[in-house]
Amino acid sequence: MGRTKVDLKYIEDVQRRRVCFSKRRTGLMKKAHELSVLCNADIGVVVFSATGKLFEFASSSSSIRQIIRRYIIATGPFPDTSYVLAQQAEEIRNLKEEVMFLESENMSLRKDLEKAVSKHHRIVYENSNMETTLTLRPPPLMTPRLGLPK
Repeated sequence: MGRTKVDLKYIEDVQRRRVCFSKRRTGLMKKAHELSVLCNADIGVVVFSATGKLFEFASSSSSIRQIIRRYIIATGPFPDTSYVLAQQAEEIRNLKEEVMFLESENMSLRKDLEKAVSKHHRIVYENSNMETTLTLRPPPLMTPRLGLPK
């Protein structure tokens, strides 16, 4: 009688998930130990549980730190974070420039608005292409007899 195939899907039940993690972690560590003994291989296994607890295995001739050092030498250093930081600094500079531009545009519109209000001009907003333009127009001329706009 053979083993039944297990559907690989997330285990919803917390208790079943913890039991499964514990059993499979033990099996993984056992296989790593067997491989290191049978084949004289340097093996390192690092596992973090869902709660953040660390489990590690290193073959008897090495520590996990030595294995990680060998891995870095073999694959090269981790990605250079200075490049990422430079990109972020450039993006911050660009955003600051955009904020300064928008603030100056806002001040200009406020001044125009204050000028219009002080001269009793009508304020007309023209919305096109997702931008708002403020236009100042003088008040309409009144006809002398009826007091109606022309």
